[in-house]
Amino acid sequence: AVAGLAANGADAAGQSCRIVHAAEMSMGSDEVGGVVVPMDISGQTVHLLVDTGGVLSMLTKSTVDKLGLPNSAMAPGRYFSMFGGQKIDHFSTAYDVDLGGLKIKTMRFAIMPDGQMPPGVDGTISPDILSVYDAEFDFANNKFYLNLQDHCPGMVVYWTSSPYAIIPMWTGSDGHVSVTANLDGKQIPAIVDTGSTRSYMSLDAAQSEFSLTEKDANLKREGSAENGYSYRYPFKMLALDGINISHPDLILVPDS
Repeated sequence: AVAGLAANGADAAGQSCRIVHAAEMSMGSDEVGGVVVPMDISGQTVHLLVDTGGVLSMLTKSTVDKLGLPNSAMAPGRYFSMFGGQKIDHFSTAYDVDLGGLKIKTMRFAIMPDGQMPPGVDGTISPDILSVYDAEFDFANNKFYLNLQDHCPGMVVYWTSSPYAIIPMWTGSDGHVSVTANLDGKQIPAIVDTGSTRSYMSLDAAQSEFSLTEKDANLKREGSAENGYSYRYPFKMLALDGINISHPDLILVPDS
Protein backbone atom coordinates (compact mmCIF):
# COMPACT_ATOMS: atom_id res chain seq x y z
CA ALA A 1 0.00 0.00 0.00
CA VAL A 2 2.82 2.40 0.83
CA ALA A 3 4.60 1.63 -2.45
CA GLY A 4 1.37 2.30 -4.31
CA LEU A 5 1.03 5.70 -2.69
CA ALA A 6 4.54 6.58 -3.85
CA ALA A 7 3.82 5.51 -7.43
CA ASN A 8 0.67 7.64 -7.69
CA GLY A 9 2.60 10.91 -7.55
CA ALA A 10 5.62 9.86 -9.59
CA ASP A 11 4.50 11.48 -12.86
CA ALA A 12 3.94 14.82 -11.16
CA ALA A 13 7.40 14.73 -9.59
CA GLY A 14 9.02 13.92 -12.93
CA GLN A 15 7.24 16.70 -14.77
CA SER A 16 8.02 19.41 -12.24
CA CYS A 17 11.60 18.25 -11.62
CA ARG A 18 11.35 19.18 -7.97
CA ILE A 19 11.03 17.58 -4.57
CA VAL A 20 7.45 16.49 -3.80
CA HIS A 21 6.47 16.00 -0.15
CA ALA A 22 4.27 12.89 0.06
CA ALA A 23 3.92 13.31 3.84
CA GLU A 24 4.61 16.15 6.27
CA MET A 25 4.76 15.83 10.06
CA SER A 26 5.70 17.95 13.04
CA MET A 27 8.98 16.65 14.41
CA GLY A 28 9.78 16.43 18.09
CA SER A 29 12.36 14.60 20.16
CA ASP A 30 12.38 12.17 23.05
CA GLU A 31 14.36 12.68 26.26
CA VAL A 32 17.53 11.21 24.73
CA GLY A 33 17.42 13.14 21.44
CA GLY A 34 15.64 10.70 19.12
CA VAL A 35 13.39 12.09 16.36
CA VAL A 36 9.70 11.45 17.13
CA VAL A 37 6.74 12.00 14.80
CA PRO A 38 2.96 11.50 15.17
CA MET A 39 0.86 8.83 13.44
CA ASP A 40 -2.91 8.37 13.71
CA ILE A 41 -4.34 4.86 14.09
CA SER A 42 -8.14 4.67 13.94
CA GLY A 43 -8.32 8.31 14.98
CA GLN A 44 -5.94 7.96 17.94
CA THR A 45 -2.48 9.58 17.86
CA VAL A 46 0.66 7.64 18.72
CA HIS A 47 4.23 8.96 18.72
CA LEU A 48 6.87 6.96 16.90
CA LEU A 49 10.67 7.11 16.81
CA VAL A 50 12.08 7.45 13.26
CA ASP A 51 14.47 4.47 13.20
CA THR A 52 16.56 4.13 10.04
CA GLY A 53 18.46 1.30 11.74
CA GLY A 54 15.34 -0.80 12.32
CA VAL A 55 13.81 -3.49 10.12
CA LEU A 56 10.04 -3.48 10.68
CA SER A 57 7.95 -0.66 12.11
CA MET A 58 6.89 -1.54 15.65
CA LEU A 59 4.41 -0.67 18.37
CA THR A 60 5.03 -1.34 22.04
CA LYS A 61 2.90 -4.03 23.67
CA SER A 62 1.21 -1.48 25.95
CA THR A 63 0.29 0.64 22.90
CA VAL A 64 -1.19 -2.40 21.12
CA ASP A 65 -3.23 -3.16 24.25
CA LYS A 66 -4.32 0.47 24.68
CA LEU A 67 -5.55 0.67 21.08
CA GLY A 68 -7.27 -2.72 21.32
CA LEU A 69 -5.29 -4.15 18.40
CA PRO A 70 -4.80 -7.88 17.80
CA ASN A 71 -1.70 -9.65 19.11
CA SER A 72 -0.65 -12.51 16.82
CA ALA A 73 2.34 -14.83 16.80
CA MET A 74 4.63 -14.84 13.78
CA ALA A 75 5.02 -18.12 11.89
CA PRO A 76 6.76 -20.87 13.91
CA GLY A 77 10.49 -20.27 13.99
CA ARG A 78 10.16 -16.75 12.57
CA TYR A 79 11.46 -13.86 14.66
CA PHE A 80 14.05 -11.11 14.67
CA SER A 81 16.22 -9.67 17.42
CA MET A 82 16.68 -6.13 18.67
CA PHE A 83 20.09 -4.76 19.63
CA GLY A 84 20.98 -6.59 22.83
CA GLY A 85 19.19 -9.80 21.82
CA GLN A 86 15.54 -9.01 22.72
CA LYS A 87 13.40 -11.37 20.59
CA ILE A 88 10.47 -10.03 18.53
CA ASP A 89 8.04 -12.79 17.48
CA HIS A 90 4.55 -11.22 17.55
CA PHE A 91 2.82 -8.72 15.28
CA SER A 92 -0.36 -6.64 15.15
CA THR A 93 -2.52 -5.16 12.40
CA ALA A 94 -3.57 -1.51 12.66
CA TYR A 95 -6.47 0.02 10.74
CA ASP A 96 -7.08 3.44 9.20
CA VAL A 97 -3.51 4.64 9.52
CA ASP A 98 -2.62 8.27 8.71
CA LEU A 99 1.06 9.20 8.56
CA GLY A 100 1.41 12.88 7.75
CA GLY A 101 -1.31 12.70 5.10
CA LEU A 102 -0.42 9.24 3.79
CA LYS A 103 -3.51 7.13 4.43
CA ILE A 104 -3.26 3.34 4.64
CA LYS A 105 -6.29 1.13 5.33
CA THR A 106 -4.36 -1.64 7.12
CA MET A 107 -0.74 -1.87 8.24
CA ARG A 108 1.24 -4.52 10.11
CA PHE A 109 3.48 -3.64 13.03
CA ALA A 110 5.84 -5.89 14.94
CA ILE A 111 5.15 -5.84 18.68
CA MET A 112 8.00 -4.56 20.84
CA PRO A 113 8.22 -5.52 24.53
CA ASP A 114 7.63 -2.64 26.92
CA GLY A 115 10.62 -0.92 28.47
CA GLN A 116 12.57 -0.53 25.22
CA MET A 117 11.45 3.03 24.36
CA PRO A 118 11.87 6.35 26.21
CA PRO A 119 8.77 7.68 28.01
CA GLY A 120 6.10 8.98 25.63
CA VAL A 121 7.33 6.96 22.62
CA ASP A 122 4.87 4.31 21.40
CA GLY A 123 6.99 2.52 18.78
CA THR A 124 9.10 3.04 15.67
CA ILE A 125 8.90 3.86 11.97
CA SER A 126 11.47 1.74 10.15
CA PRO A 127 12.79 1.01 6.62
CA ASP A 128 9.69 -1.01 5.68
CA ILE A 129 8.16 2.48 5.23
CA LEU A 130 11.19 4.76 4.95
CA SER A 131 12.90 2.91 2.08
CA VAL A 132 10.03 3.73 -0.29
CA TYR A 133 10.69 7.46 0.13
CA ASP A 134 13.46 9.99 0.60
CA ALA A 135 13.38 10.92 4.30
CA GLU A 136 14.03 14.61 5.08
CA PHE A 137 14.80 15.85 8.60
CA ASP A 138 14.26 19.62 8.84
CA PHE A 139 15.72 20.36 12.27
CA ALA A 140 15.55 24.15 11.76
CA ASN A 141 11.76 24.09 11.40
CA ASN A 142 10.96 20.90 13.34
CA LYS A 143 9.47 19.18 10.30
CA PHE A 144 9.84 15.64 8.98
CA TYR A 145 8.99 14.85 5.36
CA LEU A 146 8.67 11.70 3.29
CA ASN A 147 9.47 12.75 -0.28
CA LEU A 148 8.82 11.00 -3.57
CA GLN A 149 11.99 9.50 -5.03
CA ASP A 150 11.22 10.41 -8.65
CA HIS A 151 13.03 13.72 -9.08
CA CYS A 152 15.80 15.10 -11.29
CA PRO A 153 19.36 13.96 -10.52
CA GLY A 154 21.06 16.38 -8.18
CA MET A 155 17.82 18.31 -7.50
CA VAL A 156 17.70 17.48 -3.81
CA VAL A 157 19.04 20.34 -1.69
CA TYR A 158 16.47 23.13 -2.06
CA TRP A 159 16.75 24.76 1.37
CA THR A 160 20.17 26.44 1.02
CA SER A 161 22.60 27.87 -1.50
CA SER A 162 25.47 27.64 0.98
CA PRO A 163 28.08 24.88 0.67
CA TYR A 164 26.90 21.52 1.97
CA ALA A 165 28.31 18.01 2.32
CA ILE A 166 27.32 15.20 -0.03
CA ILE A 167 28.03 11.81 1.56
CA PRO A 168 27.79 8.76 -0.74
CA MET A 169 25.45 6.10 0.67
CA TRP A 170 23.92 2.78 -0.25
CA THR A 171 21.09 0.66 1.08
CA GLY A 172 21.01 -3.09 1.57
CA SER A 173 18.10 -5.50 1.33
CA ASP A 174 17.16 -4.57 4.92
CA GLY A 175 16.82 -0.89 3.94
CA HIS A 176 19.63 0.27 6.21
CA VAL A 177 21.53 3.39 5.10
CA SER A 178 25.26 2.67 4.91
CA VAL A 179 28.18 5.05 4.45
CA THR A 180 31.96 4.81 4.60
CA ALA A 181 33.60 6.65 7.49
CA ASN A 182 37.29 7.33 8.00
CA LEU A 183 38.29 6.60 11.59
CA ASP A 184 41.88 7.56 12.39
CA GLY A 185 42.91 6.78 8.82
CA LYS A 186 40.97 3.52 8.48
CA GLN A 187 38.02 3.16 6.09
CA ILE A 188 35.12 1.78 8.15
CA PRO A 189 31.64 0.87 6.80
CA ALA A 190 28.93 2.34 9.03
CA ILE A 191 25.14 2.43 9.31
CA VAL A 192 23.27 5.72 9.81
CA ASP A 193 20.93 4.74 12.65
CA THR A 194 18.54 7.47 13.79
CA GLY A 195 17.04 5.04 16.31
CA SER A 196 20.26 4.83 18.31
CA THR A 197 21.06 7.40 20.98
CA ARG A 198 24.81 6.68 20.80
CA SER A 199 27.43 5.83 18.19
CA TYR A 200 28.72 2.27 18.49
CA MET A 201 31.49 0.21 16.96
CA SER A 202 32.26 -3.49 17.09
CA LEU A 203 35.03 -4.09 19.63
CA ASP A 204 36.19 -7.05 17.53
CA ALA A 205 36.48 -4.83 14.43
CA ALA A 206 38.32 -2.13 16.40
CA GLN A 207 40.79 -4.69 17.76
CA SER A 208 41.39 -6.02 14.26
CA GLU A 209 41.70 -2.65 12.49
CA PHE A 210 43.76 -0.88 15.15
CA SER A 211 45.62 -3.84 16.71
CA LEU A 212 44.05 -3.14 20.09
CA THR A 213 44.34 -5.59 22.97
CA GLU A 214 42.69 -5.61 26.38
CA LYS A 215 46.13 -4.85 27.84
CA ASP A 216 46.16 -1.46 26.08
CA ALA A 217 46.05 1.17 28.83
CA ASN A 218 43.90 3.44 26.63
CA LEU A 219 41.16 0.83 26.22
CA LYS A 220 38.82 1.44 29.15
CA ARG A 221 36.25 -1.18 30.19
CA GLU A 222 32.81 -0.21 31.51
CA GLY A 223 29.72 -2.08 32.67
CA SER A 224 29.51 -5.41 34.50
CA ALA A 225 29.66 -9.12 33.82
CA GLU A 226 25.91 -9.33 34.53
CA ASN A 227 24.83 -6.68 32.02
CA GLY A 228 27.75 -7.02 29.60
CA TYR A 229 30.94 -5.04 29.19
CA SER A 230 31.54 -2.18 26.79
CA TYR A 231 34.71 -0.23 26.10
CA ARG A 232 35.98 3.23 25.16
CA TYR A 233 39.11 4.23 23.28
CA PRO A 234 40.48 7.75 22.57
CA PHE A 235 40.08 7.87 18.80
CA LYS A 236 41.28 11.14 17.28
CA MET A 237 39.09 11.79 14.22
CA LEU A 238 35.95 10.45 12.58
CA ALA A 239 35.57 11.87 9.07
CA LEU A 240 32.76 11.70 6.52
CA ASP A 241 32.90 13.52 3.19
CA GLY A 242 32.93 17.17 4.21
CA ILE A 243 32.38 16.53 7.94
CA ASN A 244 35.12 16.01 10.56
CA ILE A 245 34.37 14.99 14.15
CA SER A 246 37.26 15.40 16.58
CA HIS A 247 37.63 12.91 19.42
CA PRO A 248 34.48 10.90 18.55
CA ASP A 249 32.83 9.33 21.59
CA LEU A 250 32.35 5.77 20.33
CA ILE A 251 31.16 2.90 22.51
CA LEU A 252 32.91 -0.37 21.61
CA VAL A 253 30.72 -3.44 22.04
CA PRO A 254 31.82 -7.09 21.63
CA ASP A 255 30.11 -8.91 18.74
CA SER A 256 28.91 -11.51 21.20
